[in-house]
Amino acid sequence: MRTIRFLTLLTAALAVGSIAPAAQAQLLDKDRVRCESKDGRRETCDTNWPGQTALTKQLSDTRCLKGSSWGSSPGKVWVDNGCRAEFGPEYSGKEVQCESSDGKYKTCGKNLYGNADLIRQLSATPCKEGVSWGQRGGSIWVDNGCRGVFRVGESSGRYSVTCGSEGGRRQACAWDGKRGVPSVLETLSKSPCVQGKSWGYDKKTGLWVDEGCRARFGLR
Repeated sequence: MRTIRFLTLLTAALAVGSIAPAAQAQLLDKDRVRCESKDGRRETCDTNWPGQTALTKQLSDTRCLKGSSWGSSPGKVWVDNGCRAEFGPEYSGKEVQCESSDGKYKTCGKNLYGNADLIRQLSATPCKEGVSWGQRGGSIWVDNGCRGVFRVGESSGRYSVTCGSEGGRRQACAWDGKRGVPSVLETLSKSPCVQGKSWGYDKKTGLWVDEGCRARFGLR
């Protein structure tokens, strides 16, 4: 009887030990996960993005080397040999620095296709999308003293463009027609985005929004 009880307790202890390393994986947000190799052991962590993974912030004194102490596969990232780091989706695209000098409106770059993100603010004045910065006609625009570095291109392996009707006015946005016909992936405005009424697309006029529609468009 004692032997059976001992074996039961031993099995339970081993089971706890086998799942304990999973606690070292910490999901910080939908596009960021912390994965840590404790005591030099290999650890595998789940990721929430469909595309490739990149190391965004090293947390350990031990250097994290891709292929040696960390790597990834679809939906997973692994660390080893003491590597502790934060990981996110690997982005491709162009980085553009754009500055509103003396609070004036300015456009930067051309033929910038894909979703735009502010990746580093350089000004004390806040950069707020749709208010002091945005994307229009294949360029990045800034206003009201916003200065920042922007990334335009694909994220998480998926091509998308954010397009907004400012002040309820019709707005055209850059869309790479070679990709195909866009669809609404996510509505970002309170105003509905109805195809043919408040947004549309054709090869001649491109992608447009109207009547307050603001959305992220991409391929389904």
